[in-house]
Amino acid sequence: MKGGRAAFIDRDGTVNELVPDPRTGRPESPLRVEDVRLIPGVAQALRDLAAAGWLLVGVTNQPAAAKGFVSADELTAVQGRVLQLLEAERVHLDAVRMCLHHPAGIVPGLSGRCDCRKPEPGMLLDAAGDLDVDLGRSWMIGDTDADILAGKAAGCRTVLLTHEPSSHKRSRDAGADIVAPDLEAAARLLLGRERVN
Repeated sequence: MKGGRAAFIDRDGTVNELVPDPRTGRPESPLRVEDVRLIPGVAQALRDLAAAGWLLVGVTNQPAAAKGFVSADELTAVQGRVLQLLEAERVHLDAVRMCLHHPAGIVPGLSGRCDCRKPEPGMLLDAAGDLDVDLGRSWMIGDTDADILAGKAAGCRTVLLTHEPSSHKRSRDAGADIVAPDLEAAARLLLGRERVN
């Protein structure tokens, strides 16, 4: 779709539930396939966006392998499970980008700064190039400041989700264009704006 619009979608806390981190107890990304659960309403929201002509692009930071907590293969398996659950609900993502890096990582090859880890826009720009996305017509939807900053840096408009378990990952200063409680509400708002315009 030349010059198409995309909804760039964060994963953890946006599409799937967070789980308690075994080290801190704080809600974080699932690190085991068996812990992956979709947030209620997500599949319908994504189906509605796709039906309205939005390309769906998953963009997710997954630094646990860089920190030595799990292997990159385990993170890939968790990502595969998220996609499997979405496919079972008739949701197909047009592209997925996953950053495994972390600036404070300890695993060679995954440690140090990169252009893809949100708040950097690299994952969005890469997918946009592959899919011929018009970033000015696109939105980044996520539950953290890093999601909003990455979307803004890429030239997208942004929706911040106020998912309560991830409140420790956001402030009031990221400057999102829209604030919504969850992806279901965000999709309704975007589709409603479209009907008004």
